Amino acid sequence: MIKKILLLITIIAIGNIVYAQNTKKSREEKEAYKWAKSRVWAPKGLKLALAPCTNFIEFKKQYFANKEIWDKAFLALAKADKDLTYYTQYGKKDIVKGKCNINVSEYTPKQPDKVRLEGHKKFIDIQISTGNVLWGVYNGEDADVIAQYNPNTDNGFYKSSKAIIYEQKPNKPYIYIFFPADLHIPSYAKEGIRYDKPLKKIVIKIENK
Repeated sequence: MIKKILLLITIIAIGNIVYAQNTKKSREEKEAYKWAKSRVWAPKGLKLALAPCTNFIEFKKQYFANKEIWDKAFLALAKADKDLTYYTQYGKKDIVKGKCNINVSEYTPKQPDKVRLEGHKKFIDIQISTGNVLWGVYNGEDADVIAQYNPNTDNGFYKSSKAIIYEQKPNKPYIYIFFPADLHIPSYAKEGIRYDKPLKKIVIKIENK
């Protein structure tokens, strides 16, 4: 009888701990989401919204851990609209040498059977693409490794059937932010869609804190 009582007390205690942890996380998520929605991080002129898959807790943490660099990164995006019309100079250039850079390019999205998840550890990705494209995101730890992480290129490649796919409409691009825990498939083609001209993309790399 005593053993049963002790077991019941243990179960209740564990339940209370889990509940407290979940409550704290839920509160943190709500606070981080509210902070992100306030757009205090966005410079004047930047109208695009953050993608719904953004890890708002991590975004807030990283932003305040490296605010000066993040502010410069977002300032570089201040004129970003749905067509990225302002960005006509292609190629990569430093925003803060060794810590943050921007790359503007034109590209044709890959077909679904040609894509794979990728992940980074040293740098966080901020990405914007024009056009009707798909984005894939997976935050689990059981993805199959296609190519081991290479610290020289800050890339590893993976696959998982559990990746969540988001469709982007041409008139509503988002700002996608991918942290090291976010394995992601960068903008790729929706099956059946063909592109009569290249799309435009901006990728900003910012150091991971």
